[in-house]
This record gives sequence, structure tokens and C-alpha cells, in this order.
Amino acid sequence: MTTDGTSARSGLGTAAVANLVGGALGAMVNLVLAALVGRHLGTEGSGVYFLVVAVFLIVANSAELGADTGLVRFVAATRALGRPQDTPQIVRTAVVPVLVGGAFVVALGIPLALAVAPSGLSPVVVVAAVPLTVLASLTALALGITRGAGDPLAFPLVQNILLPAGRMVAVGVAVLAGWGVSEVVAAWLLPVPLVLVVATALAARHVTGGARREGRSRTAYPGFWRFSAARGATACVEIVLEWVDVVIVGVFASPAEAGVYAVVTRCARAGEVVQQAARIAVGPAISAASARGDHALVGRLYGVVTAAMVWAAWPFYAVLAVFAEPVLGIFGDGFDSGAPSLRVLAAAMAVATAAGAVQSVLLMAGRSSWQLADKTGALALDVVLLLVLVPHWGIEGAAIAWAVTIVVDTAVVGYQVQVLMGVRPPWGPILWAAALPVVMVLVPSVLVAATWGTGAAVAAATTATLAVVYLAVGALLRRRLGLLDLVRLRGA
Repeated sequence: MTTDGTSARSGLGTAAVANLVGGALGAMVNLVLAALVGRHLGTEGSGVYFLVVAVFLIVANSAELGADTGLVRFVAATRALGRPQDTPQIVRTAVVPVLVGGAFVVALGIPLALAVAPSGLSPVVVVAAVPLTVLASLTALALGITRGAGDPLAFPLVQNILLPAGRMVAVGVAVLAGWGVSEVVAAWLLPVPLVLVVATALAARHVTGGARREGRSRTAYPGFWRFSAARGATACVEIVLEWVDVVIVGVFASPAEAGVYAVVTRCARAGEVVQQAARIAVGPAISAASARGDHALVGRLYGVVTAAMVWAAWPFYAVLAVFAEPVLGIFGDGFDSGAPSLRVLAAAMAVATAAGAVQSVLLMAGRSSWQLADKTGALALDVVLLLVLVPHWGIEGAAIAWAVTIVVDTAVVGYQVQVLMGVRPPWGPILWAAALPVVMVLVPSVLVAATWGTGAAVAAATTATLAVVYLAVGALLRRRLGLLDLVRLRGA
């Protein structure tokens, strides 16, 4: 046992590092993928491609019904309470409704997709995409089992490395062959069944293992869907919130502007890899601590993860803001017109990162209904602002709408966690983590840009130099930054 009474398990640092490395590789691969598509299809073809991707992800995430997060919470809680024999029953409770819902998605989705598909997109690709959304949902459930069981490697290996890498290879072949939008979309869909097979094999170890060790559980889990249903609705709102701006830009501006804006948002969201790594690493630990009533541990988890998130993510957003033009130039001609929008979104994402793991604290403490209300309000605000701003200001208006939505949503959730729930982090490491990137990355980058401009060579040299210095200083200040506490802190 550790000094705080939890089981002696590997520290959260192992899970955080594994998910951070996997997420960083996945984000890099996804950006390379976007560059391949942008250079091959141009701004207008990219707009069609990203529209299909948006619809696919909206349907796939909605079809999960929130059961993926429910599995993380309930599997982690059963382990913390010493009841691994309940895992098979939890899995059955989760999977059966998702399969039934998936059958409805296929039956209703195919004719609807054929009716609204963009012109020029092959009907064969459209028909194939619908059942593949269900397979993607089942993959998320399988990975939810591994996360709840405390496996730090399965999610980053499958979701952040195997899937993006498979897509990059397949799309790369389509690009080299000179194929059009339909073939590129088909290539993007191709790895989905393979990833499901791998994820299922990894999850099966934890399900059959629990049943074999302890015998079949007689426990029912009616609380599973009370929690997961709200989370499912929230997931649907979140994915719509992520992509609705691209769709509205395409409707009120043009497909070409939608392509530019989609690339801008992908660049800004690449920094979310740090938030995702932290959420995946800390989620099961927060669930377990909440199940034991250990609120002090929840606060410590929140604090050290928030400091690590700010320290790791803020330099990325600083570089995006200062060197927006050369970053977008990577994706091909015409994409650098989105530089003002990228600067706005980089600032907004930095604010969201500063709030830390608030979403995980809220969700893993069982406040899924609060999160649903928050995200629904954020979506309503975003849509209203988009409809008002995009017709007049185009993608700059879309960026302002999203930035305002992010800041308001972050403020609301921060109030709920820190004031209503009383979970407050130690502020010392967080303040150090915020000061370091401002002093060592943002200010030098601004000075370099003002002196030598923002050309690609200047941006690359500045970023490489500052990265080396920043990591070295971070290593020296690792104790003040709370990085040692993160590695040593024990989780579920």
C-alpha cells in the first residue's frame, strides 16, 4: 500500500507519458494526413473531404451512446472496490444496447446518407461508410474497457498510433495514385475494421480474465445507463460542437473556405493531445478515488495534471499564434489565408488548457448530467454566434464564435469543479507552469518574428532552438513544476 492508502501500482506518470507520446504521434500523423489531402485535393476538394469526415465522426461518436466512458468509470470503480468479477456483466450491459442502436444506424443511415451526400462522391463509398461508423463505435467501447482496467498502453497504441498511421498509409497510396475525393475518403475509412479487431483482442483479456478468476457476477448495473445516457448525449453534443463550424462555413461561405477553416481547426486541436493524454491517464484514477470517497486525492490528481498540461501545451499554442502563416503554408496554396483565425483559436485553446482536467473531474465524479447541460449550452451559444458572424466575417467570424464558446464553457466548468464541488488544485506548480512558456517561448518568438519575420526557415529554426532550451529548463525546474509529483502520484 502507498502512504495515501491506495494500492501500490505504477504512477500516473506512466499512463500520462504513454498517452502523451501516443497522442503526439497521432496528432503529427493527422497533420501530415491533412497536408497530403490539402496539397492533393486543394481547398475545395479538402472541404468535401472534411465534410464527410465530420459526418462520420458525429455519427460514430453518437452511436457509442456514452458507453465508452461508462465502461471507463464502472470498470475502474469495480477494480477499486475489489470486484473484478463484475466486469463481464458491465460489458454486457454496455454492448447490447450499442449493437441494437447500430442496427438502426445502418438501416436508417444508408438511404439518408445517399440523399445528402456531396455531389461527386461515389455511392459505394457512402454506403460503406455507414456500417463502418458502428464499427468505430465498438472500437471505442473496447478501448473503454482497457482504460477502465488500468491498461496505459492500449488506447494510445490503437487510437493514436495504429489508426492514424493506417489512414496515412492508405491515403498516401490514394494520393500517389492520383485518385479523387471518393478514393481518398475510402482510403481514410479502410483501417476501421482492422482497428476494431485489435481493440477487441486487447479488451478480451480483461473481461475473460475477471470472469475466470472470480466466477460469474450476479450483479446488475442499472446505474450504468443512468450515467452513460447523459454522457452519450454529451458526446453527441461535443462532436457536433467540434465540427458544426466547418459545416456552417461551407453553407454560408464556400467549400473552399470550409477546407481552409477545417485545416485551421485541425492545427488548433492538435494541441489537445495534451488534454486527451491527461484525461485518459487520470480518468480511471479520479473515478476510483471518488468511489472510495478520497476527495483529497482527487484534488491532488487535478492539480499535478493541470500543471503538466499547461507546461506541455502552452509552448505549442505560442508557436501557432506567432508563426501561423508558415504553419498553414505546409498544407498547400491558399491555406495561409486562415492565419488570423488560427491565432484566435490558439489563444482560446490556451485558456481551455489552463483549466486543466476539469472535464475529467466533473465526469468521473458522476456529474455527467452537469456536463450535458454545459455542452448543450455551449453548442447553442456557438451556433447562434456562427449564424451571426460567419455571413459577415467568414472564417474569422467562425474562429471568434468558437473562441468565445470555449472560454465561456471553460469558465462554467471551472466554477462547477472548484466552487460547487470544492475540488481545488495547489496553485504553485500551475503558476510556474504558466510563467515558463510565456517567458521562454512566447516572448522570444514575438521578438524573433518582429526582427526577422515569420518565414518558414525562421519559424523552424526558432521553434527548434526554443524547444531544446525549454525542455532543459523544464528538467531543472521539474520539482517546482510538479512533474515529479505527477510521476510519483499513485492512481487507481
